[in-house]
Amino acid sequence: MEPIERRSQILMHAATLFGERGYHNTSIHDIITAAGVARGTFYLYFANKRNIFEELVDILLMRLSNCIQPVDTDSEEATAREQLLDNMVRILALLSSEPALLSILLKGAVNLDKEIDEKLTDFYAKLRLVIESSLRLGSEIGILRPCDIQLAAQVALGAIKEILTGHLDGHPSLTSEEEIRAQASALLDIFAHGVLAQGKRIP
Repeated sequence: MEPIERRSQILMHAATLFGERGYHNTSIHDIITAAGVARGTFYLYFANKRNIFEELVDILLMRLSNCIQPVDTDSEEATAREQLLDNMVRILALLSSEPALLSILLKGAVNLDKEIDEKLTDFYAKLRLVIESSLRLGSEIGILRPCDIQLAAQVALGAIKEILTGHLDGHPSLTSEEEIRAQASALLDIFAHGVLAQGKRIP
């Protein structure tokens, strides 16, 4: 097996074990046993358990960043709403397809270790900035009304996290493209139009 394939294999098994058992209940011995490699082979690629965990988080953040594409209001192929919906579908599809990593991010390593907590906090801060950047672009090109962009990004991130937490618990299910697109569409409509009936205002 080529070194890059071996490294990816170790990462894959580590992600699965972290998701199933949690960060602290997974040892390097568990990882190398699952991956079928010697301890020395593990240390050729990773300094320690924290190193492999941090790399998994960094890889996921990079993949999430790649999910979000700029909205082109001049596009003749898709409306702005369709492009925004596609962004949200890609985010939900990626995270729901990685249950092990998703479990780590949402449940597996929270409040267990200061440095790991800091890593997760940094992850969500970077993800919020990615959403914020997309919202700022939407504001600049005139498809979003003036609003508190930072707060809007926090609300969007919180909604996504709640949907994904529900997915881990089995509701809502995000196991098919149709289910993912339906959830993304409903969330986008609430985010874009609120929950009040058209033309209504809170007295």
